[in-house]
Amino acid sequence: MKEISNSDYPQLNKAAAAYLEEGRKWAKFLAIMGFVGTGLMVIVGLFMGTIFSAIPYDDIPGYAGGMGSVMSFIYILAALLYFFPSLYLYNFAEKTKSALLNKDDNQLAEALKNQKSCYKFIGIMTIIIIGLYILMAFFGLLAAMMSF
Repeated sequence: MKEISNSDYPQLNKAAAAYLEEGRKWAKFLAIMGFVGTGLMVIVGLFMGTIFSAIPYDDIPGYAGGMGSVMSFIYILAALLYFFPSLYLYNFAEKTKSALLNKDDNQLAEALKNQKSCYKFIGIMTIIIIGLYILMAFFGLLAAMMSF
């Protein structure tokens, strides 16, 4: 494999720097919205037990008590999964800002590393969710065939 030197990479021109600056601003906005969403999910998750315990489950057929704890766990787990892409986006935005202000190649490399990590995390989560959908469809079809 060929060794790559710094001269093999293109330098940022003004247009590329402007695109990075604009993308950085949107990344920071989305990261902050992600943190807010994460916080709201944690708050809802913490109160889910109280909310579900207020439901008179004796009147609801098929409703099992203790669903509040399960829903709390699901919400807090979802918040945890939602936190990491937001953190990667935020780090990308901050390191990009620093890299552009200081013309620092190392900071830009760190920024792009965080962007890569965000995409990788979302990609892996997408693969897992698609796999879960396929499993649910399979078991749904299996249950439907067994009911005949």
